[in-house]
Amino acid sequence: MRLVLLLVVAALATAGPAQAAVSFTDVEDEVMCTVCGTPLNLAPQDAPFAQRQREFIRRLIAQGRSKQQIKDALVAQYGNEVLAEPRDEGFDAAAYGVPLAVGGTALILLLIALLMWRRKPPAPEPVAAAGGVSAADRRRLDEDIKRYD
Repeated sequence: MRLVLLLVVAALATAGPAQAAVSFTDVEDEVMCTVCGTPLNLAPQDAPFAQRQREFIRRLIAQGRSKQQIKDALVAQYGNEVLAEPRDEGFDAAAYGVPLAVGGTALILLLIALLMWRRKPPAPEPVAAAGGVSAADRRRLDEDIKRYD
């Protein structure tokens, strides 16, 4: 019994980590047809250049390459333009940073507007007491009231 358990543990320890199989559609939607300028999954099926790229990807999948290895091979073969998503460095990082900055600014402005909208309006100014009206104004007011009665 101990020998069987020891053999199972040894077999598991020597086996490398299981690598998830890469599917064609998982790679195809993240790369571009460099001739059409469209994602490879949207490029016409009868386009010769897109067909060559698809076959290249299928060969790499058949060789057991990982998704990142396939992308690296595509970049080596066709250049950086083959990647559908921008790199995380240099000018391409703006593709991630600008939308986040705009969204953050819009959120802050919305919160400020909401706080200002919910703030209580200022109290109305108190009306002058009846004693604050001059005698001439009171007389005119009384005359106006009599005229409209």
